[in-house]
Amino acid sequence: MTTQTADASTAADTGSPTASGDAGPTTAETGLTTVAVELPGVPPADPPTELLPGRLWQGGCPVDFDWVREQGISVVLDIADADAHPPAGATDGIAYVKAPLVDGEDVPDPLLVQHLAGLVAGMVAQGRTALVHCSFGRNRSGLVASLVVREVLGVTGAEALAHVQARRAGTVNNEVFAAWLRALPAPS
Repeated sequence: MTTQTADASTAADTGSPTASGDAGPTTAETGLTTVAVELPGVPPADPPTELLPGRLWQGGCPVDFDWVREQGISVVLDIADADAHPPAGATDGIAYVKAPLVDGEDVPDPLLVQHLAGLVAGMVAQGRTALVHCSFGRNRSGLVASLVVREVLGVTGAEALAHVQARRAGTVNNEVFAAWLRALPAPS
């Protein structure tokens, strides 16, 4: 079953401008979710990291859905920017949820973020393997992945954040996100 929000398109992206304003290759040309995001002075996304063996991965763009299937990942939570979509057919057979979040000065809607994490944690508890990804694979995906770890392992937000940061360098470097996570008790 494939799940998409109303803004998720199944048509191939027509190319989006890079930081310099030039149109890059389209997702139809690359076969990936989006082309790699490039910003001056920001390192590109690292390859996905396995946070909970056989259960949870965290990554950035682009997403190679052939690799996703090879890893046995059957759930993808895409919280990258609203204009980043997979090419037509890329998510066939995968539970795919598109829920764009903003990496900013505030935690994105805490109820939504916790709901998304609960959705992923529930699927992981049912034996499925999930990938949570945003554009660079650091802040938004780290926030939600930490919440998933918190739910699955039954630990505090601080313990979940430490678990994720020990496995994926540079994740949750947004101090507002990190402080919010550290304040969360273990789930009841």
